[in-house]
Amino acid sequence: MAKKDEQPAPQPLPSPRLLPWHSAAISQLRQAWSANRLPHAILVQGAEGLGKSSFAAWLAAAVLCERSTPESLDVCGSCASCALIKAGSHPDLLWVAPEEDKTQLSVDQVRAACEKLSKTSFRQGYKVAIIEPAHQMTPGAANSVLKTLEEPTPGSLLVLLTSRPSSLLPTVRSRCQKLTIARPSESEAMAWLQQLSGKTVSPALLTFSGGAPLRALAYADGQFEALNQHMLKSLRDLLSGEADVTQVAAEWEKDALIDRLVWLDLWLSSLARAAIAGTDERVTFPGGPAHLPSPSRPLNISALYSMVDRTRALKAQLARTALQRELAVESWLIALLEALAPSYRGGAPVARAG
Repeated sequence: MAKKDEQPAPQPLPSPRLLPWHSAAISQLRQAWSANRLPHAILVQGAEGLGKSSFAAWLAAAVLCERSTPESLDVCGSCASCALIKAGSHPDLLWVAPEEDKTQLSVDQVRAACEKLSKTSFRQGYKVAIIEPAHQMTPGAANSVLKTLEEPTPGSLLVLLTSRPSSLLPTVRSRCQKLTIARPSESEAMAWLQQLSGKTVSPALLTFSGGAPLRALAYADGQFEALNQHMLKSLRDLLSGEADVTQVAAEWEKDALIDRLVWLDLWLSSLARAAIAGTDERVTFPGGPAHLPSPSRPLNISALYSMVDRTRALKAQLARTALQRELAVESWLIALLEALAPSYRGGAPVARAG
């Protein structure tokens, strides 16, 4: 057993990797570097699936690389500093992420990173700390960061990674230079996905992934197609009365529930827009050819958007708290039936008079 004052064994860090849609952010950094105006704190923000971690790894490696010059910020991959980064043992680099089975970054983790930034560099260069995801810091951890931002040490760089910048303290955001990793255009993303996956990718997959190519790539092996078909079948069976709320809730709860809620969010949003445009005769996932039974009456647009809000709230609750998942899904499904087909009650059709 390790002694209390021993440091944990170094862990492999994300590999430095630049992606085509990182070019604008890289250009911004290189301009600041060449003008000797690299900030002491950078907030790297952007949606999940855009490669923020690999971008931050590249930034750290470039700043620490012994062959970076005032005119060139880059990673040589062969100097002693680059070798230490590859081994996950560079003494001037600390990557802070939630510990195993934890969802938040503790005050002790963040305080240790801030203390490293305040000390003298081991290799007489920069000291870099990366905090990911920054929006999951505890209040105490956020206050530790704030103190470091207010009293930065020369030669230090603090990088915060987040997909939810609005969840950070305004005082933290205001003291960082913001660097946004933007989504690529659909054509750029589709071309990249086809090149990496080696096959034609459905636009619906990119829609499901929020326009984030790395997230889309993770589902390009058939996972999305399977999810899409299963969701359509579940809803078709539910709306036709061939399955009840309890059956569907049990199926959804045991497998990929968060992915299902993402799918439902997009589907309901698309359905609401179609209802506004008067083209809701095809109830389908955006970009998908299959469709569900046509609604028997004009859809209630307000009720659809209420279901969108309810879907997002349920997804957020599942991430934060321990819910009775199956009961929560059953309640959601009953509300969906009310929104789509008022003649349904509890998953079974009610006979109409006459």
